[in-house]
Amino acid sequence: MNPTPPKEPHCAPTLSAVAKLAGVSAITVSRVVRLPNLVKPRTRERVEAVMRELGYVPNQVAGSLASARTTSVGVLVPTIANSIFADTVQGLSDELEPLGYAVILAQSRYDASREHRMLAALLSRRPEAIIMVGSPATEDGARLLRRAGIPVVETWELPVAPIDAVAGFDNYAAGAAVARHLIAQGRRNLAFIGGDDPRATRRWNGFRDTALAAGTDPPRRLVLDRTAWGSVGAFAKLPGVDAVFAANDAHAIGFMSGLRAAGLLRSGPAAEQPVAVIGLGDLEMGQLITPTLSTIRVHGDAIGRTAAKLMLTRDGPRRVDLGFELVLRDSG
Repeated sequence: MNPTPPKEPHCAPTLSAVAKLAGVSAITVSRVVRLPNLVKPRTRERVEAVMRELGYVPNQVAGSLASARTTSVGVLVPTIANSIFADTVQGLSDELEPLGYAVILAQSRYDASREHRMLAALLSRRPEAIIMVGSPATEDGARLLRRAGIPVVETWELPVAPIDAVAGFDNYAAGAAVARHLIAQGRRNLAFIGGDDPRATRRWNGFRDTALAAGTDPPRRLVLDRTAWGSVGAFAKLPGVDAVFAANDAHAIGFMSGLRAAGLLRSGPAAEQPVAVIGLGDLEMGQLITPTLSTIRVHGDAIGRTAAKLMLTRDGPRRVDLGFELVLRDSG
């Protein structure tokens, strides 16, 4: 089956447009891209500034015609080390591969400058769409995507005004839901652990605001590295805490390992836990440990499949809220 080409929402800036705005020849712009050492520094800096302003990305698909189809889709995820995003990539691939599309995967590693480089690298391959977990961390990245001339779908977020389209859930609401549940349990000394990326920060904001509105002690936030190991010793840094919301299941499981070592983890139901723990992602491992992990279930597969459909057609809503579920087990 031949893939149906998605309609393009914008026009990508051209090399000639860069040359005109920078006041140089197209050959000079080409040299800046391919042989920058041959261009005077001041001229090179002026051309590079215009490239950033226009969101111009050089075409690295050697010998291809401007009208050629690449049947590739660029996908940018924070990391492949954590399986939390695997369902989204799988759902996306399941929808696109039967149509003849190839998925090109890149990682930002939660680093804004790397994210921008990876977006530019993906766009230089002239994909027919960009799908990314989250929203661009910088305005330069957003500008690249707005001016790329191809469909762009953000996921795992729910911005009011997406660049083109979004399929995700409300991270702030997820944090608020966890706080409401813990407060209803009678927990008063709450903490949030995990990274400081934008999505985790929105979960923290919802968690904190809801707890403060309910009159609890001010919740604490502990920023950790990206691995589960970073959360094993976190309990020692949170004296007096009686409930923890972890930014993802990996951090929750690591934290529970630390609680177990301290003798503060029981095999009974949530009401018997000295410290309640709730994660996010509903990883399979959370159902296999003791006590089983309470979590926010995100519909990762549906996010990926919906992102593919938003890429392929411009019909219907461009902002799709796929929601989340608070799954209660024995940990909290």
